[in-house]
Order: sequence, then C-alpha cells, then structure tokens
Amino acid sequence: MKQFLFLYPIPEIISFEINKGMYSFRDQKKDQEFLRRLNEAKLEVEKEAIRQEALKAARSEFRTVYRATLNACIDARYRKKGFNITYAVFDASPVSDVIELQPSDRIIEVGLNFQTHTTQQPDGEYPYPNSDYILDQVESTRVLRVAGFHLWDCVDRIARRAYERDLEVLVDEDLTELFPGRLRDPEFKIDTYPSYNPRKDQGTIRKMFLEARKERPWLWQE
Repeated sequence: MKQFLFLYPIPEIISFEINKGMYSFRDQKKDQEFLRRLNEAKLEVEKEAIRQEALKAARSEFRTVYRATLNACIDARYRKKGFNITYAVFDASPVSDVIELQPSDRIIEVGLNFQTHTTQQPDGEYPYPNSDYILDQVESTRVLRVAGFHLWDCVDRIARRAYERDLEVLVDEDLTELFPGRLRDPEFKIDTYPSYNPRKDQGTIRKMFLEARKERPWLWQE
C-alpha cells in the first residue's frame, strides 16, 4: 500500500504560512493603486485603513492560489497515482478549510494537542507527538511520502523514524513551508516531485542543497 501523509494542516499553521508567504505574491498594478491612494490620503486613520485593505486583499488573493495549487498537487502527485491520503492533526484540531478533503481521505490524531506542543516545558523543550504512534496508524503501508509542517522539525522526525522502520520513505519538500517559494519557480510542476532542479544553481545554493541531504536518505538526493 502507498500512503501520502500530510502533517498538521490545521488552521493555525496554514494561516501562518499564508500570511508569511503572501508577501512574495504581490500584484504590482494593485500595489501601485494602493500606493497612489496612500499618498493622496491626508489623515493617518485613512492611511491605516488603506494599509489594512491592501493586506487583506493580498492575503485573500494568495490564499486562493495557495489553496488551489496545494490541492491540485496532492491530487495529481498522489491521489491519482494510487496513494491513500492521510492528514495528521493535533488532538481536537480540525483540518484547515484550505484542504479539500475527499471521501477516501483519512484524518488521524497524533496523541498530543496543539497547545501542549507549543508550550515550552521547564527544561526549555517542547513536547512532540510520538512518531511510532503516528506511523502505527498507517502501518499497512510500505511506501510512504511525507509532507506538511515543518520540514526540518516534525516532518524530519516522522521521516527519520519511518526510515528506521524500513519503510520506503521520501519527503515531498515542495509541499512543506517551502511551498510559497516553490510556486515562484517557473519550472514548478503540479504533478511531479521533485520539480526542483539543483543543477541549475551553483555555488552556495547548490552546496547548501547537497549539505542538507547528508545522512538523510529520506530527502531527495541529487
């Protein structure tokens, strides 16, 4: 069985990612119009209202792009290629409405609520869900693809443990917090992972890409 596991698409995290990524997707014509109105405004309260209107418009437009493309990727890369789709959420957390759930999709809870996970403990650490508890809920799979939030934290933990359990595991780095940046790449493909070609980069970027893969066979290698 093939499984696509998307970690933590809950409203708090998805909204944060959209709010962070929207600044990379600005419409120059609309920005110029907002700037014109801002320059013509006399009162500070009027200027602030224009700023808030601009932010709201940018957020709404990027949310539409983010939602449509993310769901298209999940469908084309995995659902249509025979993968079962599973969304893992913190206990009692809903799946964000950015995700277009299908009747065949599964939602699993990870044995820890979001508040506990994001509350620093006396030792300075943060509690994490038990990776085996999550993987046991998809135990019938032998081929696992992992995405979600966040690449170098929760996603890496799950992928590492899956690798230790001898699963054929690969992280889809496109569909993590890197997603907004990937959308800006003209070579980005909805139906293909990896769509990034490291050979086009040289120097420091290429070195960083390769360095991140060392001792992480669950990440795509060059």
